[in-house]
Order: sequence, then C-alpha cells, then structure tokens
Amino acid sequence: MPITGWQIFFYLVPLAFLVVISFWMTKDYQIVSTWNLGNYKAVFTDPLVRVAFFRSLWITLTTLVITILAAYPFAYSLVFKVPKKYRHVILIAIIAPFWTNYLVRVYSWQLIIGGSGVINHILSFMGIIDSPLNILYTHIATRIGLLHFLISVMILNLYGTLDNVDRSLIEAANDLGAGPFKSFLWVTFPLSLPGLANGTIFVFIFSFTDFIAPTVLGGGTKPVYSQMVIDAAHWTANYPLASALSIVMLLVIAIFLLIIFTTIKAIVEE
Repeated sequence: MPITGWQIFFYLVPLAFLVVISFWMTKDYQIVSTWNLGNYKAVFTDPLVRVAFFRSLWITLTTLVITILAAYPFAYSLVFKVPKKYRHVILIAIIAPFWTNYLVRVYSWQLIIGGSGVINHILSFMGIIDSPLNILYTHIATRIGLLHFLISVMILNLYGTLDNVDRSLIEAANDLGAGPFKSFLWVTFPLSLPGLANGTIFVFIFSFTDFIAPTVLGGGTKPVYSQMVIDAAHWTANYPLASALSIVMLLVIAIFLLIIFTTIKAIVEE
C-alpha cells in the first residue's frame, strides 16, 4: 500500500493532470480550460516539431548504438579478463563521474572540444590539423556529451548481468566443441540480454528526453524534441502545448519499451 500510494500520488496524479491540460488551450498567456485537439494537431503538423522529433530520434538511436559498441566490450573484459582485486577500483572510476553535477560535466566538454580546447590544441601541436575542428555546437558534440554520461549506466547494467553468468555453462559449451566465438554467441550473449535491455532502456530515455547536452554542446541552433518542450513551457508559457509534446514523448518511450521487451522475450523463447 505505501508503494502503491506513493506511485499514485507522485506519478499517476501528475500524469493525469498532464493529460488533461494537454487538451486545454492558452489565450493571452493564460490557460483556458476549453477542450480541443489543437495542441496535438500542432505537434503532428508543425514542420519544426516534426523535424525536431526525427532529429532527436536519430541522435538518440545513434548514441544508443555507439554506447553499446563502446560499453559491451569494456564490461565483458571487466568481468572475464580483469582480476577481481582490480574490479572494485575500476568500478569506482566508472561511478565517480556521477559524483559531480551533470551540467558541470557538460560544460567541461566545451573546454575539451571547443575551438581553442584541449583536443584542437593537441592535434594542432602534432601537426595533424591546420585549423581548429568545428566540433562544439554540433550534434556530434551532443553525442559526445551523452556518451560520456550514459556509458557508465550501460557498463554497470551489463556488468551486473555478465558477472552473474554461470561459468559452468561456458565450460560446458567449450567441452562440447564450441570455440570462444560460438560460446559467446550462444551462451554469454543471450544470458547478458537482460542487462543489455535495461541499459538500452536507460540510454534511450535519457538521450531522448535530455535537453542540456543539445543546448550546451549542440548550441540549440538545430533544436531537438526535448528543447521544443522547454521552449513551449519556459519561453512562451504555453503549458498545454508543452503537455501535449510531453505526452507524445511518453508514448514514444512506451512504444520503445514494448519493442525492447517483445524482442527480448522472442529471443529468449527461441
């Protein structure tokens, strides 16, 4: 009962209010409780919103792929290659960035990838480039900021699952003639899917809803979907439109979760 009451009061009630207000309208910067579908019509027909949505989705999916490709080999090596006495030190190093504020970490990347930043100084000193690379205020910079923040989340989810893999199953696969690749493909990887699924969910949700990295590192000149929500609520005080944008965002996340869980279930059953 306490958990159920907590979820109802702090999640379902605000969500219900968000749904209701998304069908209202704004007039002279005041919310008017006139029921209409104008906000959702604007969400689906406004070309700026549509472009921002697909831009955000593309950034999210590419960030997700890059995060998986970077995190999985690291987590696998940490579990199966690194001695146990060194794992805790490495895990602390992975968790350490969470001890600092996310906004501070995003701003720190400006000092690294800016026109006069560390990377351009190093490349210029080595004679690799003649002029500074334009990384800052692009969506490449946005992906870098998101990757820095989310790779730790993915590694921790994968580490917890891989560390619980029954080693006897891998040994049995080897005894039956499976080489390292087949043993990984048919034993280790399927058993790591729950951790991969959890990490994927976290990365997708954080990437799709984040507006700090696109604003600070991306420059905001090509806004993503989450920035449209912030603009509607903060700059124009159009809370019904911001609510409609948020509801659509929640629906997209729910559809993604359904796809992930359905896919994992099908793979496990197979």
